[in-house]
Amino acid sequence: MPSPKKASAPAPKPPRPAAKKQPAKVGGVTMDVCLRVDSPKIREMEKKAAHRRGFKWALGLIAIICFFVLVKITVQEAILKNPQFELQDVAVQTRGPLSVEKIVRATLLTRGENLLTINMRALHTRLRQLPPVKDVAIERDFDAGLMTLRITQRQPVAWLDCPRLGMIAGRPEVGHLLDHEAVPFPCETVTETLAALPVIRYAALAQKTAGTAIQDLQLTSALKLLRELEERFEKGQPQVRSLDIQTPYSMLATFADKSVITFGVDDLDVQLARLDRIRLEARQRRWEIGTLNLLARQNVPITFRQPPDLAGLQPESPVPVTLSKTTSAR
Repeated sequence: MPSPKKASAPAPKPPRPAAKKQPAKVGGVTMDVCLRVDSPKIREMEKKAAHRRGFKWALGLIAIICFFVLVKITVQEAILKNPQFELQDVAVQTRGPLSVEKIVRATLLTRGENLLTINMRALHTRLRQLPPVKDVAIERDFDAGLMTLRITQRQPVAWLDCPRLGMIAGRPEVGHLLDHEAVPFPCETVTETLAALPVIRYAALAQKTAGTAIQDLQLTSALKLLRELEERFEKGQPQVRSLDIQTPYSMLATFADKSVITFGVDDLDVQLARLDRIRLEARQRRWEIGTLNLLARQNVPITFRQPPDLAGLQPESPVPVTLSKTTSAR
């Protein structure tokens, strides 16, 4: 039988070559060598190349300038000087004490002005600076050359009278009106409608700025009372003619039927409910109220211009009882 072969041993790896040793530097000098070649011919060529580059830059700059000039001329001729965009008229839609003429003057617009160049934000600001103006809406109609102004004016509900601050009710220029938000604004012209408004007299008013709401508790309460009394007037009660803020806690209301009623600044709802009951009783019994003080919570003092009919209200007089004398029994 053949004998088994022995496993052959792995072949030995060849030895790595030894690294070459670099010779040690003993010393040396490093020098920068400029390899640029300079000659008259080369300088002449470089000068011509620089001239060509400058010519190209100048030509490009001239082309850009000509382009912008052309655009400017086109814009001026096609838009700015185009009669289609000229302002022909100003239409004002508003309702209130401020006249249309004064609104137009405040715009500072001129006929023939270009509609595209009008600063709409500045125009809006100028109109909002008018004290009677509450809101502004502006529209431009390029086809008709029309500027439409929709002005929302503050609606006056009363005159504010304070001679100490130069506010006199019912007079133009010095008279000031109030809206429901307690914003005062001067009255330009007194019409019949404005002359019929009630007057709020407030001698102790500290400040007033036209077009700015007055932050005052007594004045706010007076406006609330005025609104409630106007609603009752529409239901048949006498109309209020004036409110006089006498003290920090009381107001005096004068009505068209010559009645004078004192209200407190607080708890107006309770006082108005009592007033409604008294007015109803007075109407049923034909009483003519002279004065009424609703500050009192009990035993409300009230006077009448004519002797009132109190039938059925006064207690019946007691029946007199006569005691007979009796003799004592003996």
